[in-house]
Amino acid sequence: MAKKKKNKFLRFLEYKILHIDDSPHKIALGLAIGLFVAWTPLLGLHLLIVIFLSMLLRANKFAGLVSVWVSNVFTFFIIYYPSYLVGRIVCEVFVRNEDMSEEQVSEIFNKLFAPANIITDIFTKQYWIQFWDLTKSIGLELWIGGFIIGGLVAVCSYVICYKLIMSHRAKNPHRRYRKY
Repeated sequence: MAKKKKNKFLRFLEYKILHIDDSPHKIALGLAIGLFVAWTPLLGLHLLIVIFLSMLLRANKFAGLVSVWVSNVFTFFIIYYPSYLVGRIVCEVFVRNEDMSEEQVSEIFNKLFAPANIITDIFTKQYWIQFWDLTKSIGLELWIGGFIIGGLVAVCSYVICYKLIMSHRAKNPHRRYRKY
């Protein structure tokens, strides 16, 4: 059963991403843009930013829109807490910000992003007020850490995606793809 699911996933990946009729560079760039934007703390604006940057940089919009969805309600903690930690390390070197201690931030992150709280409280006004207050107090750290981690993720994903597409297309020369 697990083998069938894996095959379905691989087929989805192959036909929806690797077979996009666009150049490998544009597809990989779209993916990288989406992943970079996913690490920014601009919740609710990710899709618009990806479309704008994809048009500006002539990247594949579909690949960008698919990849930006890694940032969602269930991945907030996985994305934003490490971004905060990296940003805090950088800020400690250059700017001293004593709004909240690391323990306080960790406690609020754990409370807000606990699976039970996400499922039950995400549609309440109080949840989003707490989220906004947290974001305002650690915004600089989130932005700096998000740019650093998002940039690293984007560069790595570009290289990996580009090589995967080139390899796939070399193995399947009978298909017609755009080269540029």
